[in-house]
Amino acid sequence: MRTVLILMFILSFNVGFGQEIFDFEKEIDSLENYHSQEINFLDTKENIKLSGTLITPKTNFSKIVIIAPGSGKDTRHSHYVMAERFLKNGIAVYRYDDRGIGKSEGKYKRNIKQNISDLYYAFRKLRQVDSLSNKTIGILGHSNGGYASVNALQKGLKIDFLILMSTPIEKKGEFLNHKFKTKKGKTTFKEVYESLKIPVLFITGTNDTVVNSVNTYKLLKELNNPKIEIQILEGLNHFLRIGIDNFYKTKDYNSLYEIDENALNIIIKWTTNTVANTV
Repeated sequence: MRTVLILMFILSFNVGFGQEIFDFEKEIDSLENYHSQEINFLDTKENIKLSGTLITPKTNFSKIVIIAPGSGKDTRHSHYVMAERFLKNGIAVYRYDDRGIGKSEGKYKRNIKQNISDLYYAFRKLRQVDSLSNKTIGILGHSNGGYASVNALQKGLKIDFLILMSTPIEKKGEFLNHKFKTKKGKTTFKEVYESLKIPVLFITGTNDTVVNSVNTYKLLKELNNPKIEIQILEGLNHFLRIGIDNFYKTKDYNSLYEIDENALNIIIKWTTNTVANTV
């Protein structure tokens, strides 16, 4: 619990309403090499308008990745290294400002339900854009962003693929005691992962202090779900960087999203090759 609180503090330090880019974020390089389109969406349940940007290659593309960051405040500039690598490999990227941040309306709260709701409406909006109707659309969720992704999936979204990056699924060696509401009642966290029918990449590091890589690997392996590929990378922390989760001590916030090259290559290769089978 202490580690989670630390991470939530890290990603929300020194920020306020209307901020367009934080110290730990950056605009991608060579933006002129791509097309950018602002796509706003409405949380119809709460009548809140949120804003994001779809960046696409100038050549033909077939896949879009929605990047859902973890705990704390983020803008459409999060995970910038990964976003640019997707683009260089012909994969479009959509990111949006959290509530009360950048161009998004509403008030930011540290509330997973809020994250789930916003991700749900963001994905649904992209599905409704006519020019994107023939695209394969998936989600990459980091940490609580992965948790929100699974919840959004349970709400009926037609997600084509899912990348769970450093996403917590267990507590003390057991699946999280969480139940998803469905039309038929409730289903457990374990049952959700057992029944996943879309390609899923679960990737984390051995130095992650939020995700227990040993327990997580064992739990996912025991499911025998061929749709889930598991990658546990030696020596990487919660942000899939080399080292331990000590950035709250070193104050090295500026490089949080500078993901390890090996981890990045695994994610890009998986997205490029595995996801093509779903088209």
